Amino acid sequence: MTSKSTGLSVKKAVVDTGPLFALLTLVFVRQAPHFRRLMFYKNAPKPYVLERERDYLDFFHSISEILFTSHVVGEIKSRHKVPSAITREFWLSSMAYLRQKRVDEKLLTLISLREDEFTSDLVCSLGPVDAGLLALARAENCVLLTDESGLLSRCDRAGKPDIQLVEYLL
Repeated sequence: MTSKSTGLSVKKAVVDTGPLFALLTLVFVRQAPHFRRLMFYKNAPKPYVLERERDYLDFFHSISEILFTSHVVGEIKSRHKVPSAITREFWLSSMAYLRQKRVDEKLLTLISLREDEFTSDLVCSLGPVDAGLLALARAENCVLLTDESGLLSRCDRAGKPDIQLVEYLL
């Protein structure tokens, strides 16, 4: 898919926690619309996601290869409180979608993030989740899709990885 605003064609991408959780939330509430209000009570996606829900889903469905680190799953669990009444349904829906999409969840150990100076500095300044995403996007030579503008300036000297805010790609 080529995004309308930037002309960027995304075939392979590393996806940050926020955009991934928004995607999984939209997939879930479309499969179980009766849970929409309950899910959105504390976990409403950002306004741009809701305003362009169909475009958001189409954009991510069009990406051939989605990657993220296992740290992202932990961050979803710790940062986003899925109501206990629908936790099982949400995670079953999420696992089914990720399996169908053939998403590749990479394990990047904290020790492996210490292997080069750029990445170890990122761990110290950003923490292991964002450092791991940046390292993975750099290693895979693909774009990092995020909703955190603070990551935009976190490229190495060669300008890698390419970091894009999802909001501006729709």
